[in-house]
Amino acid sequence: METAPDRLFRRALEAAAKALRDLDADQVPADLRRVAGRPLPLPPPLALSLLKGIDRYDWLREKALEAWPEADAKEAGVDQASALLLQRPPGWVARLMTLAAGAGGEEARGLGDDLARRLAAAEAEAEEWKRRARAEKEAARKALHEAESALAEERATRKSVLAAAGRADSALEAEAARFRAAWEEVGRERDAAREEARRGRDALAEEKRRRAVAEAALSASGGGTAPWADDPLSMALHLDWTASVARLPGSVPAPGTDLPGPALHLPEGIRPDQKAAVEWLVQRGENTTVVVDGYNAAFKLTQSRDPAVARRRVLMALDRLQAVARGSMRVVVVFDSGLGGAVEVPAPGPVEVRFTAEEGGADAEIASLVRALPGARVVVSSDRAVREASEAAGVVALWSEALRDWFRRR
Repeated sequence: METAPDRLFRRALEAAAKALRDLDADQVPADLRRVAGRPLPLPPPLALSLLKGIDRYDWLREKALEAWPEADAKEAGVDQASALLLQRPPGWVARLMTLAAGAGGEEARGLGDDLARRLAAAEAEAEEWKRRARAEKEAARKALHEAESALAEERATRKSVLAAAGRADSALEAEAARFRAAWEEVGRERDAAREEARRGRDALAEEKRRRAVAEAALSASGGGTAPWADDPLSMALHLDWTASVARLPGSVPAPGTDLPGPALHLPEGIRPDQKAAVEWLVQRGENTTVVVDGYNAAFKLTQSRDPAVARRRVLMALDRLQAVARGSMRVVVVFDSGLGGAVEVPAPGPVEVRFTAEEGGADAEIASLVRALPGARVVVSSDRAVREASEAAGVVALWSEALRDWFRRR
């Protein structure tokens, strides 16, 4: 099945794949070796890896343009997004976002058209049942008329045989009852067809409403420069966060939900400072609560010393962690307000954010949380005191370096 990136960047992917095939094996970067030599279309994970490589390596874009000399970012059409990605003229990001928004709108309209076709089919089926009901009614009327005529003739010819006339009356009543039962059955089938048509109309109305919401969101996102405009990795994480917010109600556990379960233990051979520990965490199918030492993890994920920048980076990583988790995962991140920096109100999202100014800071808040929260719990911190206190409470403690290494490989 062709995905949206395949449709939007098909020519860019083909040109980059050809450029990789022309390279010697030792010239291909390690992050693109799984892509080199694979036939197109690529599976979604490999297509995303190749798109990241196109964005990351200037030489790959140059070789892709050599393989596709006709690329023209000014020429409208299905290949314009690919040309913009490779040539990168001034303003290419905004133009690319506009093309991506248009492709999403086309997909939503396709879903609406499909629902409209299904509604038309349901309405046609309802009309067929009505026609059948009318035919059955007419047949019943004719049959009843014929039965009445036969009864009258029988009574005229056999007036002397009262017993036979009584039996004929009984047979007629049974026949009439059968026809009434058939008519009632047709009525029930007609009502069922009408109900199906009503559900089809309701589904179409709901899809139109969702499409309007999606188009409004896309239009709103088109203005100004997004905070991830120059960072494709951040852009992908932002889209992951959007998908996690769009989950159906009930897919994210509410704060305080009782999540019973046995104490967790890392599998044999996995250390708490390895990214494999985080991979084990997201593969769990059971309910899990993850408490994160905010700034401890944030300053492992970014070289910036600005607390606001660090907070945004760790929230992106935790949004991604929660989005890919197989089981229901509640994520709580605790920041120490005493660290300084302007504290902005976080945007609504699946990750719970807490700021603490109490004595003991985030360390004390985390220790209190892991003692109070039920069910399976995991703490993420490189602070030895935090980890030891958590483990003493029966909690698995992972190092912030494990989260950093896992997030950089996403």
